[in-house]
Amino acid sequence: MKVSKEQKTSLFAWLQRLVGAGIIVTAIPAGINLFAMGVIPDKYLYIIAPLYAAVAGVVLWQLIRRSKAVWRGVLFMVIGMVMITVNVAVYKSGHSVNSFLNAVQPPQVNYVEYTVIAKKDRSVVLDSARSVGMVGADTLHDKTAKALAGVTPAAQSSYDSLMALTEQLNAGAVELASIRTANMGVLQENYREFYDSVATLATYKVRDDNRQAAPKTDVTKPFVLYISGIDTYGDVGEVSRSDVNMLAVMNPAKRTMLLVNTPRDYYVQLHGVAGMPDKLTHAGIYGIDMSRQTLGDLYGVDIPYYVRLNFTSLVKMVDVVGDITVDSDYAFHSFQAGKNTLDSKRTLEFARERYSFSDGDRQRGRNQQKVIEAIVAKMSEPRNLTRYNAILSTLQSSLQTNMSQETIASLIKMQLNDFKGWRVESMSVDGAGATRQTYSMGAMPLYVMIPDSASVERAKERIGEYLQS
Repeated sequence: MKVSKEQKTSLFAWLQRLVGAGIIVTAIPAGINLFAMGVIPDKYLYIIAPLYAAVAGVVLWQLIRRSKAVWRGVLFMVIGMVMITVNVAVYKSGHSVNSFLNAVQPPQVNYVEYTVIAKKDRSVVLDSARSVGMVGADTLHDKTAKALAGVTPAAQSSYDSLMALTEQLNAGAVELASIRTANMGVLQENYREFYDSVATLATYKVRDDNRQAAPKTDVTKPFVLYISGIDTYGDVGEVSRSDVNMLAVMNPAKRTMLLVNTPRDYYVQLHGVAGMPDKLTHAGIYGIDMSRQTLGDLYGVDIPYYVRLNFTSLVKMVDVVGDITVDSDYAFHSFQAGKNTLDSKRTLEFARERYSFSDGDRQRGRNQQKVIEAIVAKMSEPRNLTRYNAILSTLQSSLQTNMSQETIASLIKMQLNDFKGWRVESMSVDGAGATRQTYSMGAMPLYVMIPDSASVERAKERIGEYLQS
């Protein structure tokens, strides 16, 4: 069937109208998202918005007036389709940013998981068990007792510490024991014989209403951020021991950052807890706020924010931003002393190793600082700004923070305003190895690190200098 000239002209006019409508339909949600993101500096918006409006006006006018010159109509249709593509991309970017800001917030309701265990060599079942032991000092003891009654009808008994409870289970004084799931890692590390002798019969969760609301802080001024690296590979929201404990004292206006590493075995008084001190890593068993406030007590500083990540996060981030370069103090495994270019797998190996060093965990902390410095430098490169969708998507499932959406948006906006890199300074506190009883394990002596007061004081002074600047 032959198409007439009039039909061709009508079809071309219809396509012009369709493109014009597409510009309008996609521009509205794109514009709303662009402003709603809150991360684009005003100086860019003041240029982009009027310029886009002017170009859109010209293109729409040319499409509506339907110029007799075919080439002109085709040209403005192509420009219009490019604008539609840009509008869709802006909308998707805004959606990614908003999804990220929502996803990294901690849940409004927090639950702590507990595990019910029994000795493998005894025929014990939940429904017919006569007795179950609990840790009486647990901050959620009363709620746990109610929840546990729904798991097993066994009569409940409370004991002073985790170690006292394990002794009662070993001796047969109780048939079951209910402990925080995070404590299973403590038993695996410090009491392997017992850990291997028990079986998990059930798990249950207890609501924890002790989560503190995030403060509102002016991010143009210096503030302290707690970086917690948990010792798991799974869900970043899982309650676990904190193996990485760093304070990032940040001055966003000057783009300077002080990283202060505290060894995982530091022997410290847990915040608001009477009795024996404990390893810093064990503070994570009682929640991220316990770790944050315990470090605040140690250094005499308010720590309003935290970022929690796991080793999976580290691997994913390097996969996105590209290989990083770290300067190793020692040669070990496949690493040489000096510069090393690391992919995600080798980054993880570099950050986790501690047995190859005489300094053990202290050197691991220094290496982790080097990795953080390298990732910060890599993310600050202008070319990585084009990968922000992939970066946000990765971070979305890899970290958790109590920073509000507005605070995070303000920091991103500040970075985009001038693209300045960050200058990072690192330091660590020191101590001496010893064997002590701990709050978590009670009478069982564990390896700890007794804080060196001089190094703690130096860290306090340096933190104070950053906050006063």
